[in-house]
Amino acid sequence: MASVNYKYIALIVILLLFGCNALSYAQTREIEQQKTKIEKIEKDIEFLDAQIKATRNKESKTLGELVLIRKKIEDRKELLVALDGEIKAQTHSINEKEEHIAALGKRLDSLKGYYSQLVQSAYKNRDSKLWFMYILASSSIEQAYRRWGYLKNYSKLINEQATRAKATQEKILQEKEDIIKLKASNISAQAAQQKEYNQLRQEEKQANLYAQSLSTKQKEFKAQLTKKQSEAKELANKVEKMIKEAIRKEELLKAQANKRIAQQKAEKKTVAPAINTKVTTNTKLSGDFAANKGKLPFPVSKGVIIEKFGEHYHPTLKNVKLPFNNGVNISTTGGADVMAVFDGEIKQIIAIPGYNQCILVQHGSYFTFYCKLDKVIVKAGDKVKTGETLGSLHIDNNTSVLHFELWNGTAKQNPELWLKK
Repeated sequence: MASVNYKYIALIVILLLFGCNALSYAQTREIEQQKTKIEKIEKDIEFLDAQIKATRNKESKTLGELVLIRKKIEDRKELLVALDGEIKAQTHSINEKEEHIAALGKRLDSLKGYYSQLVQSAYKNRDSKLWFMYILASSSIEQAYRRWGYLKNYSKLINEQATRAKATQEKILQEKEDIIKLKASNISAQAAQQKEYNQLRQEEKQANLYAQSLSTKQKEFKAQLTKKQSEAKELANKVEKMIKEAIRKEELLKAQANKRIAQQKAEKKTVAPAINTKVTTNTKLSGDFAANKGKLPFPVSKGVIIEKFGEHYHPTLKNVKLPFNNGVNISTTGGADVMAVFDGEIKQIIAIPGYNQCILVQHGSYFTFYCKLDKVIVKAGDKVKTGETLGSLHIDNNTSVLHFELWNGTAKQNPELWLKK
């Protein structure tokens, strides 16, 4: 009777199937992540198209349009990279699945071979007398018991081997179906990539035409830049001044609280002053805010960042840098509501030339700053919750732009690193 290590066979099959499933899951997850990213970028491009149409001036091309077109080009390039990532992930998955099918095919041949041996062995020894003599020939009672158990489970082993072979065969069929779907999706992604590339070339030509048309307004843009530099400088000074004043008051309150505690201890009193609770709350709020880096909601329900944090060049004036952007500029629908990105307290509302009305919100040691509002529905001292409406934006040429800043004390932060992608 042939000796077969059934436990070894079962272990190999389980490991092979588990390994295939784990790898397949990882590849599927990567493809799904790429698809989610692609959908997000496509929505941003669609929104930018709507913004461009809203700002389009029939009489002449505008600088605002050029900024939006260039942002759309930037997003289109990012979309091409994401599509390329999806195509590569799908191709890799197809290759891996084909290798798995080949490996499963070899394993199926082995399983069928073992199954055939089991069946042949059972057939050759089907005479019940032979089984009985096999048990009687045992050298001990223990060996006889083991042989009896082996013969008792022989039929079960044959059935299990057949089940494993069937499961492997079904797995091969499933992998083949997955490959067909992946190949179809891969072809679709390649077609989309080519379409996006053609669209990108058209948009780049459009941007160049806009830039050439606007190049005749160099003198006007230089005057605008000078004004913008002045406005940006005034904004930066006022924001920093407001934050320093808020911190100074906070520290003063804390010092007063500590003084009162010390006085009470000296008088052997244990009642804590109410003001100390506020200081503790702000400390907790700071920790909560910091823990939400990369998770804060967008300050508008729908929008696209058209000017990033830091220093950038003017759209048409060559080698001319714009004023350092202490935050980000978000293009959104005309008159859109502006919402608090986290729980906090309204510290100050101020009007600044070029930025309309601005709101400073304190979140412990962190501050958020919202500008270019036309209508404000909160007042200094109000407590606000995450997502609560602060007001609505000023409308300019059918659209609105929110200027949003985020500070840790007097240290400006890049809001993109804090907002949820």
